[in-house]
Amino acid sequence: LEQGGLRLAPAARRVWLRDNEIAFTAREFAVLECLVHHPGVVLSKKDILDHVWDFDFDGDQNIVEAYIRRLRRKLDSPVIETVRGAGYRLVAAGE
Repeated sequence: LEQGGLRLAPAARRVWLRDNEIAFTAREFAVLECLVHHPGVVLSKKDILDHVWDFDFDGDQNIVEAYIRRLRRKLDSPVIETVRGAGYRLVAAGE
């Protein structure tokens, strides 16, 4: 999977931003993979929760914010955009 300068190898669970490989936990990878599968589309916290966590997840939806924050820190790039009141979307690096 590739979006802008971001490249994912789902079977190997590996991620590169441009030519730099970045390590992610399984859950971080799953959140990022969800966003990469829907580039430019705004995904709500519920959309991400339904894709990444079990359907019977009964915790706080704000867990998604924590994982988005981790991804942004590791990517050190503004590829994940917050759409206030709606959710998050992946934008191509450099947009």
